[in-house]
Amino acid sequence: MSTTLTTEAAWYRVGAKYPATGCLGYDGYPLVGRFKFHTPSTGAASLSWVTTEYTVQSGANVYQDARPFNFTVTAASTGFESNCGDTETQANIGGPKLSGSISMGLMPDSDYYLWVWPRSNGYGRVLVTGVTVTVEGVYGTPSTISVSDGSFGSQIPVSLTAATQGAVHSLSVSCAGRTETLLTDSSAVSCVWTPDLETYAALLPNSGSAQAVITCVTKYGGNTVGSTSATITVSFAAGSLAPTVTAGWAAASVYNSGSAAAGISVYVQGHSKAEVSFDASKISPKNGASIAGYRIRCAGVTVNSSPYRTEVLTGNAEILCTVVDSRGQETSETLQITVQPYSEPRLTEVTVYRCDSTGAAADDGQYYSAKGKALYAALSGENSITITAAHKRTDAASFGTETALQNDTALVIGTISADYSYQVRLTVTDALGKSATVTVTLATQRWAMKFRPGGMGVGFGKAPEHDNCIELPAGWVIRIGNTVVLSE
Repeated sequence: MSTTLTTEAAWYRVGAKYPATGCLGYDGYPLVGRFKFHTPSTGAASLSWVTTEYTVQSGANVYQDARPFNFTVTAASTGFESNCGDTETQANIGGPKLSGSISMGLMPDSDYYLWVWPRSNGYGRVLVTGVTVTVEGVYGTPSTISVSDGSFGSQIPVSLTAATQGAVHSLSVSCAGRTETLLTDSSAVSCVWTPDLETYAALLPNSGSAQAVITCVTKYGGNTVGSTSATITVSFAAGSLAPTVTAGWAAASVYNSGSAAAGISVYVQGHSKAEVSFDASKISPKNGASIAGYRIRCAGVTVNSSPYRTEVLTGNAEILCTVVDSRGQETSETLQITVQPYSEPRLTEVTVYRCDSTGAAADDGQYYSAKGKALYAALSGENSITITAAHKRTDAASFGTETALQNDTALVIGTISADYSYQVRLTVTDALGKSATVTVTLATQRWAMKFRPGGMGVGFGKAPEHDNCIELPAGWVIRIGNTVVLSE
């Protein structure tokens, strides 16, 4: 490989009697030419040079093939102006050009000078049009690129490290099928690339980023030394092309299906979920993008696919709704959910006693009066309750028919026997199917002592209910003196 060096000549006439522009040698007094060049970083193995053209003027007494000239290569910039080169490297004039070559090691990244003393021993005039110097084996080092990932629409600095002094650069960047020129044969070692947001958005409707290849072609002395490249990732900054939305693009509704709150249209604490729907007609992706998907997030749980339902709500909640386009750009809105507080129903102020048919309390009554007050969650008027009463003999396996009661209203129910104790159960049930019960025991008619029919049992303080048994009312004990010898 060779590198042709563009050099600037400095000509020095030595002792010329008749100065003449462009005359190289006259009456034995030559013009000394000095050509400066700079080696790149890798140095050189040899050097050659040639004039672009020279001619011998008409009538000149010059033998082109027999006249020598002298030249040398040195790091010295002065001191050779008057030297005719008698001891320097010598070559003959031949053909239409003056030329010479020399093998030598040149220091890298250094200034050198080619000194040329053409010789003419007659009166001929040698006219030189120009001189070109070629350095064999000079390999310029391509400049390296320093650049980092960036964003479309923002400045991305690019810097070059030039290993070859005097090198020039052509810098280009290819991204998404588009090529931009940043520098052309410039000595600059830095520039800024600002990839236009709208331009690349149109080229990348389905991608959130793209690879950009930045290429630097290094030239020295008009010749291409080589090229280097660097690859970076350029992304669309979050929100830079986010879809636009209008009111109602995301909406939440009550989801009570399959739960105890089925049939209720409000959010019920501990039972309801929220289901979010999206209206694509109210969403506008930008620059050719399309809707890629949706997601919701509530109470730390993310749902990325339909149906977009929350977990069971335990209280007022926020649902973050997000639409994602084909570039990964996102727009979000938070929906506020108001949940109705809920607790299971319960009975308070329960009153049950033996009575007659009018409801008057009676120790031997064959009826009982039942009353209970229910507390329950209203759920914006959508919850309701039923209260019932049922009874059974204490020794029976199950309760009998449920009788409906009005809330906080007494009802007389019969008939029951005064000779048996009973359990009366009040039950409240709400619209969600949740219930609570209270059970009250009704004692038999009070007796000082009463025998069972046939004398098979006896009761003290109550009617006897079992054969072969001595019975006491609940809560009674047996004492001998002040000592309790038997209790419950």
